[in-house]
Amino acid sequence: MRSKTRWTPAGPMALAALGAVAVFGVASATEDGAPSEVSTVSDPVGDSYFPWPDETKFPFAAPFLDFFFGQLTKTADGDFELLMEMADAVPGEPTLPKPGVKEIWWFWIFDLDSTTSPAGYPWTGAGGRPPEFIVYVSWDGTEFAGAAIDRRPLLTGGEAIITPVPFTIDGATVEAFLDSELIGDVPASFGWGPFTFLWSGPVGSEGVNFADYCEAGGVFNP
Repeated sequence: MRSKTRWTPAGPMALAALGAVAVFGVASATEDGAPSEVSTVSDPVGDSYFPWPDETKFPFAAPFLDFFFGQLTKTADGDFELLMEMADAVPGEPTLPKPGVKEIWWFWIFDLDSTTSPAGYPWTGAGGRPPEFIVYVSWDGTEFAGAAIDRRPLLTGGEAIITPVPFTIDGATVEAFLDSELIGDVPASFGWGPFTFLWSGPVGSEGVNFADYCEAGGVFNP
């Protein structure tokens, strides 16, 4: 298992779309009696892809980029636990797909306000993207890292806030953990979803494509 905010292997094994088939449930109660709130999404296996023209040469992304299940849990303390299950185990040192991929993201978006679309990081284009908040686990060819991006300051001319977050990778399960202090109060209902990204340009550019995403709406709605 890989676990922490950054992890470097020491050996060979060392937005438009939101989610699909959303299901909401209440998990077992915590020690203080308050239950956790859980929302899940599912996605077909085998629908990840390389978004380049020559699909005969690059028809599908690797199975460790193909998720089939996602889960968002809000604890009684307001923290969020994020999970996605991949079609195959994430290697200790994943090979960056060709042509030209520089970084992989396994990530979850929070569309906290459907009426706003912040423009800016982790993209650069003038057009806005829906998520106000992103949590991701990344691999840049050297190390894994986990981070949260608060994009809400972009709406008022500020800069996105990037904060390291804990994560784990255990076989085909990728998880990240978001402290309530980083995201603050959230609406009772909001859109969310898991995705995988392939960055061919530097993070913070328009050089990025989806490897996998859900095809319908995921909603966290207790």
